Amino acid sequence: MNTLSRRTLLRSGVSSLAALGTVAAVSACTTTTSGGGTTYSINVTKLLSIISSIESGLTQLVNSSTVTTVIGTSNATKITTAITNISKVTAEVAADAASTVTLTVAENWVATAESATEAALVILQDFQSALPSNVNTIVQAIATLLPVLESLIGAVTAPPAPVTLSAAEAQAVIAAGL
Repeated sequence: MNTLSRRTLLRSGVSSLAALGTVAAVSACTTTTSGGGTTYSINVTKLLSIISSIESGLTQLVNSSTVTTVIGTSNATKITTAITNISKVTAEVAADAASTVTLTVAENWVATAESATEAALVILQDFQSALPSNVNTIVQAIATLLPVLESLIGAVTAPPAPVTLSAAEAQAVIAAGL
């Protein structure tokens, strides 16, 4: 696997968004305009699926003795804090999975999960050259899911670019584990 910088990780995520953004946004968030008002319908189940995959991937990494040996206890603690923040979002999304939520609530969920995930990815990226390729594959899968998460509420648009992993492939990589 090629060495990834923070910029490359984020760009790879944006690349995935380019290919998936339109489809994911249409299937996960619909917009209806009537009488001058706009209603957004968010697919909370899809949102939960993506956030849960991100949480699972980061949890696998921080629970790996190989990873924690390389990144150190202090960084593992920072990633655990990020996972805790993502877990709170996962619980909130799961609690509202059967109900209607506002776009603001969904945006807050995405912003919180995205911020925590990016913090963890930055730490992992700093140690990428010392981590095994299977760990870096999961890191890339997590990075791929970030823009997909954003696209669920139509928060991001990007020009078309090559895709390294689809959202489904990223989730499959995480589900396969280390």
